[in-house]
Amino acid sequence: MMATPANQIEPGNENQPAADPQSDALIRKVASWITIIGTSMFAAYFFGFLIYQSAFGSAAPDNWFAKVLESQFAAVLGVPLSAISAACLVLLLKAVTGPIEFEALGFKFRGASGPIVLWIFCFLAIISGLKLLWL
Repeated sequence: MMATPANQIEPGNENQPAADPQSDALIRKVASWITIIGTSMFAAYFFGFLIYQSAFGSAAPDNWFAKVLESQFAAVLGVPLSAISAACLVLLLKAVTGPIEFEALGFKFRGASGPIVLWIFCFLAIISGLKLLWL
């Protein structure tokens, strides 16, 4: 089955061939893996840079990373770990219960918006708790 060229697709024409579900699934799978690999490479580089600066940087009083870590510990470690914790919670709920759909604030969240909005609520709750406990 050949794909229909974009210039031949007319809006509202029900006789057009449907998109191939296998190609859509393949595109999503490839895009997901590219995103995961790219993010992992960026995180590994950043983590390696921080380890290098901690281990081989200048002495303790002059080390810029030690100064930032000492003065802004909650921001340096608390915020990223809160984001990871919220993501783990959302992924765990999705794995246990299936697709996440809920209603809040008069809106219905389903599809991709459900996990995104739930992640935002979880992240803000964790950050708020961190802020209240840190003071």
